[in-house]
Formats: sequence, structure tokens, C-alpha cells
Amino acid sequence: MANQDTLFDTLIDRADSPSIKWGRYQRADIISFGTADMDFQSPACIRDALIRKAESGLYAYEYKTESYYQAITDWFSHHHNWAVQPQWLTNCPGMWAMLALCLRAYTAPGDGVLIHAPHFHPAISVIEGAERKVVTQALSFDGVRYRFDPQQFEDIIVRQKVTLFFLVNPHNPTGLMFSRTELGVIADICERHNVTVVSDEINSYLTYDNASFVPYGSISSASSRHSVTLTSPSKAFNLQGLTYAIGIIPNAVKWQQLEKIRTGMDFDFASNIFSLTATEAAYRHGSAWLTRLNDYLQGNLDFMDNYLQANLPQIKLFRPGGGYIAWLDFRSFRLTPEELRDRILEKAKIGMTWGETFGPEGEGFERLNFACPRARLAEGLERIKRAFS
Repeated sequence: MANQDTLFDTLIDRADSPSIKWGRYQRADIISFGTADMDFQSPACIRDALIRKAESGLYAYEYKTESYYQAITDWFSHHHNWAVQPQWLTNCPGMWAMLALCLRAYTAPGDGVLIHAPHFHPAISVIEGAERKVVTQALSFDGVRYRFDPQQFEDIIVRQKVTLFFLVNPHNPTGLMFSRTELGVIADICERHNVTVVSDEINSYLTYDNASFVPYGSISSASSRHSVTLTSPSKAFNLQGLTYAIGIIPNAVKWQQLEKIRTGMDFDFASNIFSLTATEAAYRHGSAWLTRLNDYLQGNLDFMDNYLQANLPQIKLFRPGGGYIAWLDFRSFRLTPEELRDRILEKAKIGMTWGETFGPEGEGFERLNFACPRARLAEGLERIKRAFS
């Protein structure tokens, strides 16, 4: 079988662990393809760094070292030809916390905050929790692929008085990867209407089918001026439990606006030292491991696509540009969301992230996490085949 790798073929039983992904069902008969973490161990370079830190016995306050900053800036220079500066960087315990801070820093209660639909439900909770107005633009969908409509995008910004656009690239859940040209158009529109762009790029570290990811803040002087990039090695290196996110803010005024909101939260003075250690190790030593992982997941994606075309052509797979989540179209079965969930969970005994949680545009779809050993993916697909045959 193509793209096999013994490093990632090992089956790890997480059913009895405190894993949110596996523990949410409290059932040993369910295979989980839901929550976006991986059924792989993190790379040895990170594990070794964390062990050394633990064995030091010293867990007191630490500042971010020059080595930490250099590891991050070198990563973006090498992988994206983006000359990120240390003074642009900030941090926060998690992406959603960072989004919440950005809403407080750059918008006012009642302001319109734009997000593409279908949309990941926690984003809606954060926006509504900040007492901002959720504004959506449904991605154009012709039954074959999703597209971005720039004219509609600008019309919505003007009509709904949008002050912040939450860009998710690659998009969750559809996997759409925005091109450099599309990002340039977004930058021009947002600059023209004084819209801050907060770009969630956490799923950009893994890309498929020779796609090339472009960070939004690197597009132009305009995108650099009005944007905050949210990033982290957590998804790609399976470090979600260390809850660490990085903000890249080239505009010094915007950096200070966010810093003012952070006052008293001690995200710098009391950063988790294990998060700092893992982050530096990932950026400094993780590239070779990530390349192997990317190749393996490309194989998983190809395997799933070929399997569905051969055995379940009624289910359409939208190949993601990046990340490790696949958007599956089950609408040909004409089931309600409840019937579809019941068929998958109770008959196939598969857990996914249910499409209706992504808004009305997600009904009839389901999100499948394919970051697992191929044997587990194959078993899951066989179960789906039996349940829908």
C-alpha cells in the first residue's frame, strides 16, 4: 500500500484514556474520527525536550528566550519566505482565547463579525459571547466544489457594517485553501473598508496534492497592516493538550491594542514552560518528522478517496487543501441530520463531527478526521460501507 510508514502505522488504543476524542462516547465499540487531534505520538524531538525539562526539576517562571523567537521566525522564513519579526509575536493559551481577545481589542459590542459558512461552531460561541453580531457568507457551492465570491464578500461587509473578518484558511470544515490571488482580493477589500482580518492558520502545516499555502499577513503591505495571524504547531505535532497559540501582528499599533487587552492575564509572565519547550522543539527540530507525516496523510487521503469511489460513490469526498479533516457529502441518502447521525453512530459505530453543528450549510455532510493509522481508517470505511449498503 502506498505511503505506508511504520512510524504512523502503529495502532494506539486511546479508548480508556482521558482523550476527549475517544472518551466522549463512553463506548468501546465506537471508532472515533471526530475531534481534530491525531492518533499518533508526537515526534521524539518534542518528547525528548519535554522529558529534559521535566527532569530538570525546575518549573518556575521563565521568559521567552532568543532561541524560542529564532525558532519561530526561522520556520516562517524557511517554509513561507515570510520575514516574521520577534516583536510581532504574542501568545495565548489557545486559539479561541486569542480570537476572544482580538474581538475585545478591535471591535465593539454590536459590531458585525464576518465568518464563512459552513462554520465551526466554537467560533460562533466566541463571537456571540463577546456580544458581537455574527455575519456569515456562505461559500459558493455547486455540488462539486466550494468557491469564494469576492463581490458578495464586499457587499456583505458594506451592508452589515462588518469591522472584523475571521478568516479560516485552510477552511474548516470544507478544506478550501485560498489562493494567493483570492487572499490579495480579500486584503484589498478589507483595507478599503477598514476591516481587521484575524486569520486562523492552524491547519496550514499539512498540505495535499502539491498545494501551496500562503500566510495572509505575507500577501501585501495592506494585509500586513490590518491583520492578526493565529497559528500554532499544536495540530500538526499533536500538542493540543499544551494549549498554546501564537499571534503574529506586524502592525505595532494593533500589537499594542491587543497587549492592552491582555493586561493582567500574565500570558507572558506566566507562560506554561512546557508549552514553550514543545513549541520551540517543534519549530526547530520537527520539519523532517512533519514531512513524513504529511506524506503518510496524503496516502490516507488518497486511500479514502479511492475507497469511496470504488465502494460508496454515493458519498462525495471534498479533498482538503490542508489539515487532516475530510468533508463528506451524504445528501444522496436523503436522511435527516438525526437519521444520518443515528446510521453512522449506531449502525456503523463510527464517531464523526456532525455536519449540522457547522450551521444549516452543513446539514447532510459529516466531518471525518483521517489522522490515524491506515488500518484504522480502512476499518472505519468498511463499517460505513456496511451501514450504507
